Amino acid sequence: MKFFFMVLCAALFSYCAFAREVADASGRTFDFDAPPTAATVVPNISQEVYAIGAQDFLLGNSNYCIYPEDAKYKPKLGGLLNPDYEKIAKAAPEIFLLPLSPTGRAIARRLESVGVRPFFLNTEGIENVSKDILLLGKVFFKDAAAEKIARDFDAEIRDERGRQAGRGRKALFMFGNMAAGRGSFVGGLLGACGLKNCADATGAPWPVLSREFIVSAAPEIIFAEVVKDGDGKALLKRFKEDPAWASTPAVKNSMICFISRDIATIPSPRVLEALRIMRAFCAKN
Repeated sequence: MKFFFMVLCAALFSYCAFAREVADASGRTFDFDAPPTAATVVPNISQEVYAIGAQDFLLGNSNYCIYPEDAKYKPKLGGLLNPDYEKIAKAAPEIFLLPLSPTGRAIARRLESVGVRPFFLNTEGIENVSKDILLLGKVFFKDAAAEKIARDFDAEIRDERGRQAGRGRKALFMFGNMAAGRGSFVGGLLGACGLKNCADATGAPWPVLSREFIVSAAPEIIFAEVVKDGDGKALLKRFKEDPAWASTPAVKNSMICFISRDIATIPSPRVLEALRIMRAFCAKN
């Protein structure tokens, strides 16, 4: 009897030592006694799971998840705008990772109807990248790795020398016809360069700028997304031939920096690659 009691106590201690309660970004609590199986249709979440080394628990991801290389070979479950609920239900992950956004909530309601539990991460914002990394570290029992990544990420974003590179100059970051505005994670990158984001005046995270706005904003630096090598040449031609853009100091002084979509559009730790390019461009010019 004494031996049985000792074994029971040891088992309970082991469970208590590893079990944990984790609250998602919506405040809903989850109890995990081991890393759960998971899935997502959001590329940045997939990249964050890989970043902390928890990819073995990821049963599937988005059609658009191509980084790192291994992410290409995970089962594809659709995208944020068109999840494949049949495939998700068949994969049967213990949790489904989603952003705390209207779209994420809508997906969550469908998932719950087929018995899949949604787990919410934070909304967009450069400050939420490290928060999500830490949250995923708790979920997948990868605390040490997550804490290091989050700490290093925040340190680089807040680096004072990097923040001095822009010297308060006016800038825009363009994604086709959309600009990165207030509340967008790319707007946060502009701030981390010490630049004044012209698009903040719109009050929207991803505004489409009018020609009148472009002329009056008069950006001194333009960053622009490109999909592949060679796109920059065509985009530069467009800027120079458009009267509104051609009137800006950025175009007149050739202060245009092209950045690959792969590193500029997904709010994961990989955006630091874009930040380094932006800061280096500002520092040199």
